[in-house]
Amino acid sequence: MKLLNNVAWILILVSCSSPNTDTSYITGDVRKEMSNLTTLKLTEEIESVTYVPLKITPDDASLIDGVAEYAVTDKYIYILPVQEQRIVLFDRQGNFIKTLIRSGQGPGEINGGVSGIQADEKNNRLYLFSDRIAVYTLEGAFIQYISRDYHAILERQLDEDRFGAVSFPYQPFVEGSFGLGVFTENGDTVALKNDFYSPLVPREKSGFTVAVAATYSQQEQSILFKTGSNDTVFRITKDEILPACILALKNSDNEIIRSLDATDFSTLMNPFGEDRDIFISDLFETAARYYFRFRYNQGHGVASVDKRTGETLVEQCVQPEENRKMSDANLLFGMVGTRSYRNFPIWGRMEGDNLVQVVTPFEISLYKDIRSVSIPDDLSAVGDDDNPVFIFYKIKASSRE
Repeated sequence: MKLLNNVAWILILVSCSSPNTDTSYITGDVRKEMSNLTTLKLTEEIESVTYVPLKITPDDASLIDGVAEYAVTDKYIYILPVQEQRIVLFDRQGNFIKTLIRSGQGPGEINGGVSGIQADEKNNRLYLFSDRIAVYTLEGAFIQYISRDYHAILERQLDEDRFGAVSFPYQPFVEGSFGLGVFTENGDTVALKNDFYSPLVPREKSGFTVAVAATYSQQEQSILFKTGSNDTVFRITKDEILPACILALKNSDNEIIRSLDATDFSTLMNPFGEDRDIFISDLFETAARYYFRFRYNQGHGVASVDKRTGETLVEQCVQPEENRKMSDANLLFGMVGTRSYRNFPIWGRMEGDNLVQVVTPFEISLYKDIRSVSIPDDLSAVGDDDNPVFIFYKIKASSRE
């Protein structure tokens, strides 16, 4: 489980400047903007903010050590804790309801590592992704298992009977394995993309390492994906896999090799973003912009790209501790982000109309004495023994038009 968590924080689970003549995507030069550091324009997109502390009750099951994965609906927050294989249910006001799905060997219980959670309000479905897909109602009633013959680090349902997947690292694209794929519930292939090649790595060794970033884009019903072996951000839809944005990271040959050589496990131990290489570690999108988080020379930066104009902005993150301690504070690196909204570091992912950020008491304590950061009163009151806090930033309607 510790190895899975270490891989998870690397994956957590990216790009762009001037418009391209091909209107299906834009290109940008994040490397160029590294010399023009500024702040992002997230404040232009936020309509309101709501702080939701996860409340602790006399029931020990309400205690959450940290958040490894989550899903959100208009009514509920579904949480996979860092050190426990169970799904915990809170309402959107932070009230603890119950352990919804327990660890065990019985029907519908969790008996393997969970890599992702997806809530589908329209069809009243909750999906847990592991070596198979477990399907429940949103109230936790078990429906079925969906088996498939591939392993994925990120998988989501993109449409009825369509699942998009990013393959597990360290599997070369040979003997039927895949990089990016779209599959039916029965496992039939709809689309595949395996051509992540470079003259620097033999084809029989080419695959994904942990130098990847992927996220589910709910409003677009697609998956965004970036690998360190090339500069393209891909979009996986229910029917096809296409470029969404092109980056000019200008990384070294060594970075490309270790991002592509699936036979070299040393990448699990070595830090990313060294020697002026830019490692995209996380991403999300709004209707107006792409947002990317990256590691660079032992620190973090964030970038945004305007989807209409191609305007690219790069901001250096405030980080009080080195990466490993930050991951101990919060596996999701919730406060390693942009200070463009009220000078509080924000990072998260889109869930419906909300950008959702998760912060922990330990993480908040690391930032409290940093003068360049402002901690909201709602978070200053969080005690050391409290649960994590969910923050919902409602995105303005104008940015979704």
